[in-house]
Amino acid sequence: MIRSPLGLRLLPDPDRSLKDQLREAARLGTRGVVLDASGDLNPARLSETGRRDLRHTLRSAELSLIALHLPTRRPFDTDDQLDDRLAKASSAFTLAFDLGARLVLARVGAVPPESDSARRDIFSLALTELSRRADHRGVRLAIETGAEPGADLRAFLDALDQPGLAASLDPGALLRFGHDPIEAARALGPLVAHAYARDATSSSLDEGPARPNPRGFGFAPGVLDWEEYLGSLEEINYDGFLTIWPDPNRPIEPQYKALSDRFARF
Repeated sequence: MIRSPLGLRLLPDPDRSLKDQLREAARLGTRGVVLDASGDLNPARLSETGRRDLRHTLRSAELSLIALHLPTRRPFDTDDQLDDRLAKASSAFTLAFDLGARLVLARVGAVPPESDSARRDIFSLALTELSRRADHRGVRLAIETGAEPGADLRAFLDALDQPGLAASLDPGALLRFGHDPIEAARALGPLVAHAYARDATSSSLDEGPARPNPRGFGFAPGVLDWEEYLGSLEEINYDGFLTIWPDPNRPIEPQYKALSDRFARF
């Protein structure tokens, strides 16, 4: 049985207003949305009035703001312009709290190997500072999976032991890098604060072609074993949102309906 309500990630669309996108999401039957902290939702551009209007729009559409997604261009394993990047993250944490969300999702880069102590030290210090700032603003930073196996990310997060850090499970990105989403879910366990519903067959992924499927024979590259994936979320007692991440090059409605119908069969 799937306990997770369905969510929808809305990507910035220059041809449509955010209000129109939210109305469509509500019409499709989704319970919550993930929004990008960019464009009109750039924390530096969204005024207090704009924040109140967005909260009102979400309430009127009966939608929860599951999380804000913080766009990142570089990993946090370099101190180049690190202060500026930490400040942008802080602004996103504040915006998320103001809008009623308690999660910010971000790709922070792969955990550097222990053999590269300089990069690993910078990465650890940056993630510790991000955790401190997130916790101070009443949110958590959920690191989006993909670059390393779930067990490696779990070991790193356990070593840091920071309350402001969690994991956002992205099966599509994991498959793209050749990692098993089912094993990642089980390894990360209670640290999973958010989970996506997508595989690596969609053009919404821009990391290049998927590697051989970690599930082995019978599974093409990028294909997700949906039944096992949903089962692994059940095993770890995850009952948060399951966020559908649609292919931006195709209409959202048939994609949402196809996955919604698939989940209804489990």
